Amino acid sequence: MGETFDPNGTDALRAEVEHLRARLAAAETALTEARTAEAELRAMFTAMTDVVIVMNREGRYLKIAPTGADLLYKPSGDLLGKTLHEVMPPSMADFLLSHVRASLEQQGLVNLEYSMPAGGREIFFSTNITPMSDDVAIVVARDVTDRKRAKEALAEGIRRQAVIDAQEAALSALSTPLIPVTDEIVVMPLIGVLDAQRVQQVMDTLLRGVTERRARTAILDITGISVVDTEVADALVRAARAVQLLGAKVVLTGVRRDVAQTLVEIQADLGGIVTRSTVQSGIAFAMARAG
Repeated sequence: MGETFDPNGTDALRAEVEHLRARLAAAETALTEARTAEAELRAMFTAMTDVVIVMNREGRYLKIAPTGADLLYKPSGDLLGKTLHEVMPPSMADFLLSHVRASLEQQGLVNLEYSMPAGGREIFFSTNITPMSDDVAIVVARDVTDRKRAKEALAEGIRRQAVIDAQEAALSALSTPLIPVTDEIVVMPLIGVLDAQRVQQVMDTLLRGVTERRARTAILDITGISVVDTEVADALVRAARAVQLLGAKVVLTGVRRDVAQTLVEIQADLGGIVTRSTVQSGIAFAMARAG
């Protein structure tokens, strides 16, 4: 008998072929996507500058990425297959290995910062250790030397500024001394240039001294003031008025001709303020008043 044509068999074969073609197309699409993802991953990996190491619980170098080669303690060929203790000083090896084991035991991320020599210089690292399995961890170390140096420079700058501020405060205190002559008489000799900041310090020092010593007479000697303009003259008068409010007598000594002229120009109210040519005559007036 001749063979009988089976259309159902042909249809099944065609369906199977179509199914295989669909699976092949899907596989090709997946392969293309995988290759694209791999290319992207390789590009990202190549752009990395971090040190990436796969290490086991013994501290043995299992894999070393080609990134950050200049940051390795030794060339990768001298590290692969060896343990930390075989390539590093014991203290550094103990330190790193303890953190690798901590990450594996906790099965979690461990972060640490440290410095070590690499490429002939000291490099500061910020390192993350993450477990890949029960016995293997991946170590990613980033060079943070510039950030560390900048932070240290900032701290040093702050420290230096604190020293400078303290020195300026000491010099400022020396430039506006309050000298007790007797229990009731104090003298403040002013020297140099009076700016707004120093004028405020003069007033603060003078008022505090008069209050603490309960002085009855405060002598402001301006012989050493190089320039007395209208602003300085007004500030001196205000300081004198503030002292008077505390119940003390103000004696202004060392008033030169140009200073007197400035006081007249600003129409300074000198009521109650005694003026004398020298600090000696000012002290003599205060002593006579005290007697």
